[in-house]
Amino acid sequence: MKSRDKKKNGNDIKKRVVKVIFFPVSLLVYVVKTVREKAEYSIRLKLSLRHINILVKAMVGAGLCVILVFGGITILETVQEDYHALFDIINKDKLDFSEIKAYSEQKDIPVEIYDLNNNLIFAAKPVNSYGYHHIAGIVWSENNLFLGINRGAVISGENVQIMIYSDIREDWKEIIKISEIILIVNSIFLLLSVLSTAFSGRKIFQPIKEMTQTVKEVSEKNLNLRINVSGSKNELKELALTFNEMMNRIEDQYKRQRQFVSDASHELRTPIAVIQGYTVMLDRWGKNDQEVLQESIDAIKNEAEGMNELIDKLLFLARHDNSTFVFEKEEFSLSEMLSDIIKETQIIDTTHTIKGSINQEVSLFADKNRMKQAIRILIDNALKYTPADGEITIALEKENNRITIGIKDTGIGMSQEELGHIFDRFYRSDKSRTKEKGGHGLGLAIAKIIILGHNGKIKVRSKVGEGSEFLIILEVPN
Repeated sequence: MKSRDKKKNGNDIKKRVVKVIFFPVSLLVYVVKTVREKAEYSIRLKLSLRHINILVKAMVGAGLCVILVFGGITILETVQEDYHALFDIINKDKLDFSEIKAYSEQKDIPVEIYDLNNNLIFAAKPVNSYGYHHIAGIVWSENNLFLGINRGAVISGENVQIMIYSDIREDWKEIIKISEIILIVNSIFLLLSVLSTAFSGRKIFQPIKEMTQTVKEVSEKNLNLRINVSGSKNELKELALTFNEMMNRIEDQYKRQRQFVSDASHELRTPIAVIQGYTVMLDRWGKNDQEVLQESIDAIKNEAEGMNELIDKLLFLARHDNSTFVFEKEEFSLSEMLSDIIKETQIIDTTHTIKGSINQEVSLFADKNRMKQAIRILIDNALKYTPADGEITIALEKENNRITIGIKDTGIGMSQEELGHIFDRFYRSDKSRTKEKGGHGLGLAIAKIIILGHNGKIKVRSKVGEGSEFLIILEVPN
């Protein structure tokens, strides 16, 4: 039992030792894996890593340039000094090899002279005799470092090659020292740059973080939330402003939708209440009273027709809002259609003077039924707000590629405030009078949708007490 326990303890110790030895490797692998995973989803980390990568490359490149330039200049000065000193000896009128040997021993550098056949003529401290190692002109031993330069010369009228070995040991020490200084300085600046990048990245992405938080907090109860853009002067400010503008539109549409649902419910509640009231009355005692029975039937019929009209309008608006409404366009005579509408209106309404001003034949490619609906809505609107004996004028003009349909009345007119809302759904300029006249406040909204659906425009001119004029402007190809 004891031997088993010792063996088990020994295995545990080995495992711990292995863990301790490989801990730095495991830590490095974990860090690299974590950074890669975060970099896959974090724009901030990606930009930071890219910035650090560019910075490291720039610093390494700059450091190498400094080292190469400094090292090259230093070594070049040493080589040139040895070259000129040796050639001053060689260029004497009478060459004495002992001077070259003395120079070699004084400088403690090898010097070798070869003929053009690469045969050794003279050697002072030859590299092959002192246990040197050499590769591509670099010669070194335990305590020496030389750079060999091959130069041509003429000695006693004979062309030779002189291999000059310059001692670059001190130069190499200076290069190493400069490299260490550059490495330390770059490391410090790199660390500061990493910290600076981390903090600056947090500051730069703060608006995005605020935007994300704002989006998370937005709900139907607080659609008024907006991103604070004060102090921002960059591209993110434009993004934040765009987001705020989008939220303004969403909030406005949401309010309009709520108002639409509320108004629609209100419009339906009244006729339903009337129908229920007459139904209860009939159920209790009105069945045996012919006068009450007929009154109830007429009221229920009228309210049902009103509800049917309202539902049709609501369905039209719903199909438009859902982008499922399609215009069925065809070529037809607009002049003929307006003439028919004028005749029908004159027959239906005898309390107003209905005039037509159609002096030319105009054809139009459009949805005939919908265009007729829009024009009738505008005419009905003019009739409602024009007192008896007033005048309604329907005109048609075409100039070049522009068709203009005008509906002008001599009615009560509208104020500037009313003109800004007449195309809003369920809006009524004078609710008490409108209630007497009938309608749900949806007609002008539908007319505008139809005109805009035909790439047209609708304009209004009005003044209180002087009547109103609606202009439908359609652009058609020549």
